[in-house]
Amino acid sequence: MKGGMNMARTGRPPKLSVVSSGKIGKEKKLQREIAESKLKVARDLKPPAWLSNTAKKEFRRIVKESEPLELIDNMDLSVLAIYCDSYATYIDITSKLNDSSITDVDGDANAIVNECAKDLIKLRKIQVDTIMQCSSKLGLATSDRLRLVIPKSEEKESNPFLKYL
Repeated sequence: MKGGMNMARTGRPPKLSVVSSGKIGKEKKLQREIAESKLKVARDLKPPAWLSNTAKKEFRRIVKESEPLELIDNMDLSVLAIYCDSYATYIDITSKLNDSSITDVDGDANAIVNECAKDLIKLRKIQVDTIMQCSSKLGLATSDRLRLVIPKSEEKESNPFLKYL
């Protein structure tokens, strides 16, 4: 961009050292691990007071289940709260849809979805989108966690010509 603000960085975002699959030296890997350890923040996650009881229950479940992985910390609080709020709202909307008559049938073979149900279905779709975005950021699905963390396995560098010495 000429004469304007610098464009955001393009290309791939940097990876954590545990995920990096490229060949980097031991010294550089150690430097990365030290830098990454400085990014760690406290993990005393408590559900915000404004969350509903259902959302607080989900919040506690996610914190407990994710504890061994140490993926979620205090910096993730807002994303986790939004996820839990959307989750609780999704359950509420689904319950309303299950309890209500979704269709108006006037003796016609074609059922017409009533307007209230249409609005609930739209709201539920919004909640699903929010849940999926937040869960991806938090690494809640196995496929998302696999992108975030790969177990450390030290590869032994061997020289194939050593056996001839």
